This record gives sequence, C-alpha cells and structure tokens, in this order.
Amino acid sequence: MKSCSSRGNLLYCKSSARIMVKKQPMQNAVSMPYKISLKYLSLKNNEHTFEKTFTTYFMKQPELGNKISAIRNQMGITQKELSEAGSIDIRTLQRIESGEVTPRLSTLRLIAEALSTDFSVFNGNEKKAAGFVSTDMLFYLFITGIVCLFSWILFSPIGPKNVFFLSVNLLAGIIYTVTGVFFYYGFYLIGKMRENWFMQYSSLVIMISMPFFLLWVLIATEFSFAKLVMQLIVILTGINSVVFGIGLLKAGSRFVQLYRSAGILQLLIAPFFIIPIPVLSIVGCWLTIPFILLLIAIVYSEYRESKDRLVAAVG
Repeated sequence: MKSCSSRGNLLYCKSSARIMVKKQPMQNAVSMPYKISLKYLSLKNNEHTFEKTFTTYFMKQPELGNKISAIRNQMGITQKELSEAGSIDIRTLQRIESGEVTPRLSTLRLIAEALSTDFSVFNGNEKKAAGFVSTDMLFYLFITGIVCLFSWILFSPIGPKNVFFLSVNLLAGIIYTVTGVFFYYGFYLIGKMRENWFMQYSSLVIMISMPFFLLWVLIATEFSFAKLVMQLIVILTGINSVVFGIGLLKAGSRFVQLYRSAGILQLLIAPFFIIPIPVLSIVGCWLTIPFILLLIAIVYSEYRESKDRLVAAVG
C-alpha cells in the first residue's frame, strides 16, 4: 500500500518500508545551487520531514534568521523595504528573522535575490561565505582615500622641505597614518570578503607598519639608530607590497582591470623601497601617487556597484 500527500513542491509517498519524496514541477521553479539527490531524501524508519531535509543542507533557526537580519542591517534595509523588494509578507519575514518559522526554499531564494546576495550564504554545511563591506563603509573609504593621497604628498620626501612646511609635514604624517590605516582596513575587509588571503593579511601588515613608522619618525632626533630602524621598516614594507600586489592581481571582481593595473604598479614600486638607496625611494614615493589613485578608483567602483545593488534591492 502506498499513500501520497503533497507539501509545497514535494510529493510524499508513504510505504511500509520508507517515505519516498519526489519533487513536483512547480511554476516559476527556483533553481538551487545545491542538487539534493533523491537517495538522500529517502530515509528509513519513517522519520523524514521537510524540516529535517532543510536543516541538513541549510542553516538552522535561529541562525538562519540572524543571518538574514545581519545582512539586511549591513545593507541598511528595513524589514518593510525587504518585504516589498522580495514580495514577501512582512509578518512572515519578521517570524523568519526571529527564528519562529523555517522558510520554504522559494521564500529563501526571494530573500537572497532581494538582498542581492548569493544563495550559498545560507548553506549550513559548506564554509560560510565571508562578510560584506557596506555601502556606507565604501563611501567613507573613498573619502578617506582622497585625504590619504593629499597627506601622502605633503608627508613623503617629495613634499616641500623648508622651515614653514616642517610642522605641516609632521601634521600631514599624522593625518596620513590615521587615514591610511582606515583606508587599508577597507582592503582588509575586501580581502576577507573574497577570501583573498594575500590582500587580507598584507593589508593588516600595512595597517600595523604605518603607525610604527611614524613613531620612529617622531623620535628620530632623539636616537641615532632610529633612521636605521626606519629604513628597515621601509624595506619590510616593500617586501609586503609584493604580497599586496599579488593580492590585487588575484582579486575576483568585475573591476578586474583596475585591480590588475594597481597590482602591476604595486609590484613595480616594491623594488624602489626594498633597495636601500635614497634616490630610488624618492622615485617610489612619486610612483605611489598613481597607485593610491588606482586604489581610490577601486573603492569608488565598488561603492557605485554596491549602491546600485542597494537601489535595485529596495526597488
């Protein structure tokens, strides 16, 4: 004897041995990136439920609801805006985010599309997708990059070096360090988001080395060995620049030309700082200007794309 019942787009046929689950054709069916073989859906002992199948391949509640809420908050979208963008009842969305109910696969797909995110971020067994860099964060990074560029021109050896500009040079160094740390923190986040370990960890090294270098600049007049330490930091930074350049070349983005151009230029600049010759360091400082400009262009392009996705999501 076999009795069948329908639940959503799954057909449950109960026999004495097991429950067979067959997928029914559904209008406007949602394509899944993860193919669930029928043999995994045929369980003994009559214990199979839709919830068990869902939580086997996707996050469980309340983790799933928290994930949706976190992505929505990072994008700056309210529950009402998300419900309108995904044509989802707002009460249903609230219950999903609070962990009260488990959404259907089709509902989860609509939420993912409304958030302009990959469906795989809700996968419970695969490695969790990395976080996001918010639109607001990218905008602040863009502004910070511009300030960082101008402060670099005043702080580096290519800037004016007379009595009047001495205090300006020192102030520019402080501004460059503060803005530079925040600016490269953005590339740390981008590297983390895209699992680009070259970009992620080399950015972290840059963030640490910048204030350390400024510290030795400030005490250079007090200790005779300070200049030697500064030169060592410059050389190590040059070596790290090679790693950062590789990270830019390996960046997976639709703005591949910008990333590649910046990566190639960074690799060309690195030897000018690695070789301890003052003239070469000055040339490297000049070449750093177009390099920072390319980084600013990358951040701006990422910002524009993120903003366009946000506008499309809220309709």
